[in-house]
Amino acid sequence: MHSILKNLKLRFIFLSLIAIISCDFKSEYIIPTIKYDDDILPEASVFDELKLIEEIDCSQENDFYFTNGTTEIQTILGEKSRVLKPDEKGTFFYYRLGTKGNLEAGKAYFLEVEYPDDRGRSFIVQNRGGEYSRGIHTGNTLGDCYKPPYVKSNAESISLPHTNKYQRWRTLFWLHDNYAGLELPRDGGNRLETPEDGFLVIICQFSQEGSPLNNGAAVSKIRLYEAPAYEKMKLAINFPPDNLPRRHLFFREEMSDAVVNHKTPAIKKPIDWYEHKIQLMKFLGMNTFSKDLLEFGHNQGWDSEDPNWINLPVNKNLWDEILEMITFYKDIDIIPYFEYNGGIGPNTVGMKKRAHPLNDNSTNNDYTQIWWSEKANADFTDPEIVSDFKKVLDKTIIKYKDQNDFSGIWLRPRVSHMPVSFSDNALKKFSQETENKDITRNKIRKNDNLYEEYLNWWNDKRKEFLITIRDYLEEKEIDNPMVLFTADFTETGKTHQKWANENNILTDNEDAFKSPFKYYPTYNLEEYILRDWHLESQLLPAKTWGQWEWQHSVPPPDPDNYRDEYGINMTYTFNKTYTVGSESAFDAFKTKSGLAIIRHYALNEDGIKGLGYFVVDIDKHGPFIMLAEARAMAYGDPYYIGYLASAAFNRADTEYVRDFNANYLSLPALPSQRLINATSDSEIIVREINTKENGKYFSIINTSLYPKNNITITLPNEGKLSEAATGKLINKKTNKITVNMWPAQLKSYHLK
Repeated sequence: MHSILKNLKLRFIFLSLIAIISCDFKSEYIIPTIKYDDDILPEASVFDELKLIEEIDCSQENDFYFTNGTTEIQTILGEKSRVLKPDEKGTFFYYRLGTKGNLEAGKAYFLEVEYPDDRGRSFIVQNRGGEYSRGIHTGNTLGDCYKPPYVKSNAESISLPHTNKYQRWRTLFWLHDNYAGLELPRDGGNRLETPEDGFLVIICQFSQEGSPLNNGAAVSKIRLYEAPAYEKMKLAINFPPDNLPRRHLFFREEMSDAVVNHKTPAIKKPIDWYEHKIQLMKFLGMNTFSKDLLEFGHNQGWDSEDPNWINLPVNKNLWDEILEMITFYKDIDIIPYFEYNGGIGPNTVGMKKRAHPLNDNSTNNDYTQIWWSEKANADFTDPEIVSDFKKVLDKTIIKYKDQNDFSGIWLRPRVSHMPVSFSDNALKKFSQETENKDITRNKIRKNDNLYEEYLNWWNDKRKEFLITIRDYLEEKEIDNPMVLFTADFTETGKTHQKWANENNILTDNEDAFKSPFKYYPTYNLEEYILRDWHLESQLLPAKTWGQWEWQHSVPPPDPDNYRDEYGINMTYTFNKTYTVGSESAFDAFKTKSGLAIIRHYALNEDGIKGLGYFVVDIDKHGPFIMLAEARAMAYGDPYYIGYLASAAFNRADTEYVRDFNANYLSLPALPSQRLINATSDSEIIVREINTKENGKYFSIINTSLYPKNNITITLPNEGKLSEAATGKLINKKTNKITVNMWPAQLKSYHLK
């Protein structure tokens, strides 16, 4: 286990407790008001040209209003808002927008929800017209459901300060041809509504138990705007010079395929669905496209040419069409995503299930009780796996290498897809390659040292596979390919073994969860960051029970094994604040190709009833939406930032997202060092990147929850200083700058 960074200090504000106790649990911290100078907030000129289509005053009901809970109109910060009262069950209210018949399928719109930032609130906005769902939380609420039905959400509460002003939550979307009403079908259900009907905007929230400290969703206005033309919306990125490597921003969607994968697709031309994603990427300032081509081993839209090998989907030409469409957009590279398990066709190596658990009595050689994921597996000790996966790459990447820019691949094994194999053939190989003779599963079970030696040997077999795949991509003329390997199979991010049977909350405000009516177990956030709790959770084997072998089904990453490799990265899981505070944790996952981090959103699956199939990604509000990414930049400086979204990916508070992304992508993907004496403010982190021919780049990050004004940054030497994100000249000869920064802001500079 890697050592804890002794000097890591996080400045969190511990405040006095004020009790507002009701019959359940309504304890709330008083959090100081945050004040911004208008001139330091991000520019959002794209919103200056919006055409208002409709505004809903939520203090009023209309013919299309409905709630399954209790709402009341409250005057908050001098303005009336509809407040959805917390309840024992998940509740919602909705309005229908666009009922005047002036909406057009395929057109881009902005949805805006105006809410008061006055107290801790946590709620979800579901947009049926674009079929996406995004959550928002303020103050010290948890955001994700405290006890979702199926998985742990790794609950966390931090004291986000309030502005005591109304804020505008905006998302960009393209209206579908057909969409659902209140209840969203999971798979191939009917979507019967059309633009002539308008579409529902649903404001919903988890139960009281699922959302402690939530004072209820509060919304004053809901607005719909027509978006400007795409060319006016796309964000200009000032990439580093072509001789320097680029960074990558990308996402993969878990449960969004139903939009186009049913008899009456929500979008008549499925390729439009993917073009809208490219345009959303360009609006948000993302540069790398990723799509799942294998999901639990199932083909997701490419021509395998042999249904007995890899199944042929209904639209086997979809990948062809997507790649052709992408050629019309500049500066988009591609990293396809594979949940590879050896294949699920009748003649596949995967269906032969050559990987064997340690338990001789396992039925069908199953490692876990998750039957739908136990259908097939890939055994790294089997040479046929290498040739089989090369064939997958031939038909999904190599075939198109002269048409598109591929930056590599993204592998993510799900449950029992790439397990530790104790097959007879694997044991024989282990005996041949080590000094151990006559190895049996029983001997391994009884000898701890032998067991550890075997696991290390198997990890080397996994590494050999990944190196072979990297080399194959290079051999086939994919320039500097990266193989990303996400060993974390979970949606929410791996839960620590000692957290598994509890519902602890990591928090900077433990007193806020003290109540005479209900016990909420808490962990101190700063203490557990210093203990490298999250690094431990990633490296420890999965907890198991009974006859099952979860520890072998989903073996943890072994990043130490790759430290001196290039072109391969075990990805680092991030999401909550506790995952991004330790420099030593990030260092553990770095290789010669830098650091790759993947945000695991919690699906919150089925967290609210009555809305059909329910999943949602939840973000902090305002500038705090980028808090995890900002601290990751401060303490880890990743070259790759990816997102595992629950369904259709989107982001709100887009002015902050766009500003961060533009600054991030303006920095070259080269090693950086932290400058200790660049500023006297310990919450402002400065990192320096040296290049051979292009001068120096600097990233400056405000890791605080509060704005920082008039901060002097002293750079190591003088030169011509420019903003890296815009190219704007600051000074022809200087080594000092003064910055004003909002919370979680990244600023990038270039010094020649």
